[in-house]
Order: sequence, then C-alpha cells, then structure tokens
Amino acid sequence: MQRADEQTIAMVEETVAHLFPQLPKALGAVALAYDHAAIAKKGRRFRDLSADDQEDVMRAWESDPVLRAPFQVMQFAIKFAHFDREPVYERMGGKLNVVKTLEQPRWLEQVVRAETWEDGDVECEVVVVGTGAGGAVVGRELAERGFAVCFVEEGELHRRDAFTGSSQKAHRDFYRGGMAVGTNLMPVFMGRLVGGSTAVNGGTCFRTPASVLDRWCEDIGTDEFARERMSGYFERVEGILQTQPASRQHIGRIADVFARGCDKLGWSHFSIVRNAPGCEGSGFCDFGCRTDARRSTNISYVPPALERGAMLFTGLSAKRVIVENGRAVGIEGEAKNGKTIRVRGRAVVFAGGALPTPLFLLKNGLCNSSGQVGRNLTLHPSGGLNALFDDEIRGMNHIPQGYGCDEHLDDGILLSAAQPDWNYAALMYPVGGRRLMERLNELEHIASFGILIADESRGRIAFDVQGSATVLYNLTQKDADRYHRGVMAMGDICWEAGAKKVWPALLGAHTFESRREWERFRKQSLAPSQCLLTSYHPLGTCKMGKDPRTSVVSLDHEAHDLPGFFIVDGSTVPGPLGVNPQLTIMAMATRAAERIAARL
Repeated sequence: MQRADEQTIAMVEETVAHLFPQLPKALGAVALAYDHAAIAKKGRRFRDLSADDQEDVMRAWESDPVLRAPFQVMQFAIKFAHFDREPVYERMGGKLNVVKTLEQPRWLEQVVRAETWEDGDVECEVVVVGTGAGGAVVGRELAERGFAVCFVEEGELHRRDAFTGSSQKAHRDFYRGGMAVGTNLMPVFMGRLVGGSTAVNGGTCFRTPASVLDRWCEDIGTDEFARERMSGYFERVEGILQTQPASRQHIGRIADVFARGCDKLGWSHFSIVRNAPGCEGSGFCDFGCRTDARRSTNISYVPPALERGAMLFTGLSAKRVIVENGRAVGIEGEAKNGKTIRVRGRAVVFAGGALPTPLFLLKNGLCNSSGQVGRNLTLHPSGGLNALFDDEIRGMNHIPQGYGCDEHLDDGILLSAAQPDWNYAALMYPVGGRRLMERLNELEHIASFGILIADESRGRIAFDVQGSATVLYNLTQKDADRYHRGVMAMGDICWEAGAKKVWPALLGAHTFESRREWERFRKQSLAPSQCLLTSYHPLGTCKMGKDPRTSVVSLDHEAHDLPGFFIVDGSTVPGPLGVNPQLTIMAMATRAAERIAARL
C-alpha cells in the first residue's frame, strides 16, 4: 500500500486548519518534539529510521504517559488524511460515489447563494438562522401555518451528487469542528450545511427517555415536558421522518454478533429506529447520504417550507441581531464575498447549535444577564471497541449504526454498532505501523462498536478561534468509571459471541487475546486521560428555565433578555440524554414553533 508522504501532510494541514484552527501550530510543534524524541532514543529523526526502529519508537510513545496523548492526536490526523487518498481508498476496496444526473425540483428556485443577492434588505415575518434539527423544523412548521419564513444558513446546499464518500471532502465541506480541552483532547463535530448535523449523521432516532423528561420537569419545576404532553410532538416528527427499525438485511452480520452475545448474557438488544425508510446500506452516512434515503431536514423539512413560499439564503453567516425598541427584529449577515445582507422580521429564531449559538451570543454581548450562556455543556462522549470474529462481518457494506444494546441505559451507557467505511476504519485503532496494517488486513472479519456515556461532567465555552469553539471540559473519574463499564460490557458481548481478539480504543490498552486478560482489565481503574473520545452530541449551553437570573431562555424558548429572539436548538436541551439527541431537538422545535406561532 502507498506510504504516507508530503501530499498526506498537505491534506492533514488543510483539513485541520478548516476544522480546528486551534491546532495547526500545535501539531507542527508536536511533530518537531517527536523528531527530538526519536533522536534521543535512536540517534536519528523519525523519518530517517528503519521500519523496525520506527515500530519500536512508536510502541514506546504509545505507552509513555506524557507522550501518548499528543502522539495519538498526530496519528489520528495522519491516518484521517492518508486512508482517504483515492488510490489508498480504492486499493483497500472502497469506491467513490458519482451521481451524474440530478432532478431539479421547483423549490430550488427559493434558494439564493448570498453572494449573488442584489436586491437589498429582505422583509419576512420570521427569520430562522440554521437549517438543522431545530431551525428547519421551526421553519417548516411556521411556513405551513402561513407565515413568511426566511432561512439564513452559513453552510451551502449540498445534494447527493456532493456526497462522494470522501472523508476529507465531507469534513472540509460539510462539518464545523470544536475542541474540548482538559483531561482529554476531545474533538466535537457538527454539521455546517443545509440540514445541519441531520445531513451527516447515522439517522438514529431515539425518543427522549422517560426518566430524562421526568428529570426536566423536576429540575425546572413544571409539567410542560411530561411524557403525555410531549408524545404528540414526537409522533409528529416521527411521521414526517418516516421512522422505522433498520432491517436486519441492511444492518448485516453485526446484528448476529449483538444477538448471540446479548442472548447469552440475558441482555436486551434491538434494531435501531432510523429516519431512512429506503436505506439499503449503500454508503457511510456521516459523509452524506448518496441516495437521499435518510430523511434529514434538507430532505424532509426545508423543501416543504420552500414549497410553501419560504426563502433560503446559503453561505450567509449571521453577524449581529437587529434590535429596535428593545426587541429583536432581524439579522445582519455577511456573505462569503463580504457583502452585508439584512433580513428583517417580527421574530428571530436562532438555531445554530450548542456551540455556535452561545459563541454568537457571547461575541455580541446578548442574553447573558444570568451568566449561563456557554455553560452547562454536556458532550455525550463516545468511544469505540473492535473485535475479530470468524464471521465475515464486512461492516463497510452495511448501515453504520443499525443495531444496539440498551441493557445499561439506566446506568448512562448506550452500546451500538459503529461500522466504518474503508477510509475511516484506521481511526478506530490507537496504533500505527505494522500493527495497524495487520488489523486493516483483517477488516472484513472485524466488528466495530460505539460506546456512549451520559456524562455528569460539565463544560463551558472558553474562547473562539476563527469560528471554532474551544471548550473547557474535564471528564470526571465517575464518568471514566462509567466508560470503563461500557467498554467491559461491549467486550463481554463480543467474547460471548465468539470473538478471537478485542481492541478497545484506549490509551495504553491495545489487544486482548483471551478472557483471562480481559478479566484482569476489568479489575483495573481507568483514568479519565486514557479515554479516547469524540463528541457529536453537545447540548445545554443556553439553559432553559423560568427564572431569568439562572437561565437564558423561557419554557417558550424566548430569550429572557431580548423579546422576539428565540433559541431553538441543542443549546436549550438540558443534557445529558444518554441517547442520540436528534429526535429530542426536533420534538422540542415542533413544540417551540407552536408557541412562537401563538405569539405572532
């Protein structure tokens, strides 16, 4: 297979600079430091060492308590770029998607790239910033009630011909990044395109657990979120999304692994409910759906709103709120060519997401008399585990996230399939060199799983670098213990299902080849810094509540400090949920639209 070279490094620099502008200089310093470390150990720079010496040095770095964490970050970035290079991807068995013809529906006439707009200020009734799980839902619901809606979206409208399967392209064109720093360096990924994160996720649709709704009611002092009062909103969203359990045929053999292991342990397991009624497992969902089978909001909510006369600006970044007589009456946005566009309305709905929304408010000095903007952040940290079987799993040919185990959900642990495509599989292993290639050579027989925990840890936004949020977040020992229990539970399922080897994605713990080794690991304590984690589900940074002294928005989603300004996205959802938040945010947005309509 082709070795990493200068082109790989150039791809790393481009992607990291786009997603995490905090990191390029740091990565350069880390690379230089490791060159010095190689010289100290072997007398030469790392690139000048033999393959055997490189392997020896990497093993030493992986076990070093100081060097291992930054080494993993650098390894992650290089693997991310290298295995997505087209010759490498194709050599492994991947093939990029090419869609040659697309239908041209009439609603496209309602979409305007902001840099081309020449007609001055825009007047509407409701300005909606963001087109993800919050904004798109509010926009459609209000458009169907007859209100004139204008969407403002920072990202672009990408249709299925853009979803080629390239991880580099996906993260460059469809994502924004954030970074959690503290006990761990944890990337936070969010969508930045029409459809938001709904357009680049696995389509998983969980209702908010009853225990979480009960907690909200108790904490806020209301019955507004009681199960019987929320059920209608969930039913509305589920009907539009056409949710249904994934089929075993398209989930693949990983469902058999779950079933065998869980049945022997007496644990609950299930096909995950998804918003993809026509899915045939034809691509990696997180890079965009190649067939439009997944009913993300760019398919299910934005087009119907546009068909009702709504308007959509793409490539327009909201810069400030227009306030007149103490009330929000619009948004001033900036196009990519620097052009300023003002969109005025009777109400402003801000739905940028749990990191972009508080960043915007903090930059503009808005809605923070409580001091709670950007605080109370939960991340729903996720990690992974891989296991080798005699079965031919071939996860890359099936739904990435189609099956799960909820036996430990009351303990805040959700276990699910997490099947990567060829170009993403290397990221599941905290090793490099020959050991990585050995695992990739066995990939067709490897089952990959996700482990997600409901975190008690809380973070806060610290600062912004070129639109990318850096948050302070320290994983507590209690959460590390919970994650350890999740790793053990997932491993137990695999061993009972006939695993030959198990690899948890942890710093300092790589290959387990027997149950005896696994049982020894069960007795160990896992430090927070050993957990290799990622977040896709940030929540809670614009706290909802009755008291303006302790919360940012009311139970109707209107900002306490600014009448006419509504926040409807993951920032107002109190975390953690313990499950994927897409359906929760959409149900809350459906409820919010009802309240906003009553006020207009």
